[in-house]
Amino acid sequence: MQLKIMPKKKRLSAGRVPLILFLCQMISALEVPLDPKLLEDLVQPPTITQQSPKDYIIDPRENIVIQCEAKGKPPPSFSWTRNGTHFDIDKDPLVTMKPGTGTLIINIMSEGKAETYEGVYQCTARNERGAAVSNNIVVRPSRSPLWTKEKLEPITLQSGQSLVLPCRPPIGLPPPIIFWMDNSFQRLPQSERVSQGLNGDLYFSNVLPEDTREDYICYARFNHTQTIQQKQPISVKVISAKSSRERPPTFLTPEGNASNKEELRGNVLSLECIAEGLPTPIIYWAKEDGMLPKNRTVYKNFEKTLQIIHVSEADSGNYQCIAKNALGAIHHTISVRVKAAPYWITAPQNLVLSPGEDGTLICRANGNPKPRISWLTNGVPIE
Repeated sequence: MQLKIMPKKKRLSAGRVPLILFLCQMISALEVPLDPKLLEDLVQPPTITQQSPKDYIIDPRENIVIQCEAKGKPPPSFSWTRNGTHFDIDKDPLVTMKPGTGTLIINIMSEGKAETYEGVYQCTARNERGAAVSNNIVVRPSRSPLWTKEKLEPITLQSGQSLVLPCRPPIGLPPPIIFWMDNSFQRLPQSERVSQGLNGDLYFSNVLPEDTREDYICYARFNHTQTIQQKQPISVKVISAKSSRERPPTFLTPEGNASNKEELRGNVLSLECIAEGLPTPIIYWAKEDGMLPKNRTVYKNFEKTLQIIHVSEADSGNYQCIAKNALGAIHHTISVRVKAAPYWITAPQNLVLSPGEDGTLICRANGNPKPRISWLTNGVPIE
């Protein structure tokens, strides 16, 4: 998408230079690069130089700091919106603005709760030559809810059977790190036969008498709040069988013959297949109508998890996991669709024009779904 800049038929006073700052929405500010000596006397519209992440998870035990810094000449003033409306910091005694910047400091350590300040924030820097706006900053406090109380009955089964021990951790923000240990805080050994799934459950392709124990404990670690919670211990008793009947593989997860998976461009794509059977099945991976990218492919959890680093739209397609043992093989097809937030193909470049000179700003972007491109000047949409 191109934006042409046409000169206005208007006389300019001597020594006055027009400076126009455009924004192409995804949002990216165009900074005018000039000789440092000229910058001393030349007024400039603001440019955002530092801001908090778009998805900003905060520690509820510490003061909230939402960053916004900008440069311009004269120095810009700052204002904020919260959830789309003006955020008047003068009316809240817990909120202050760092001198010389737009950075907000919310003092919740003295009083107040982090949840009160949850929301979508946006900073505007403004001077007499224009304005610049930050990204939308979604502020959310980290959460580590308690485990739901439940009564767990002892599990008794025969040697050779499959078993899934559910974890079902509390939903935290961000999600907790899951691991299984015993009462002595020793990690439970894992193998091709016994492994933890991406959902935190513990899967046994087939159980053995040595799996008998009374202290299978699932732990959830919440890094932001530096807390660890544990599930009630699960008791498992495996009864020895004279002869365990061998069987071909079946999938414990995912269910059925096919499933769907969506991932965002640039993220890590994680696909998982865990099977039961006797003898223990081995997992293989393949991509229909294509090869797995060698430099970006990682196998984890004894080949049960396939990861593709920094996925792109080209990684969309059908992936197959095959579970195989001496008695047979089965496969599951995972249809992967890679979506993409808007990204630059040709980003707008800085543009300096003399009075009366024409100019063109080029803005080309892609994404999945296809993005809508619009232009703003000083934070105001161009009709």
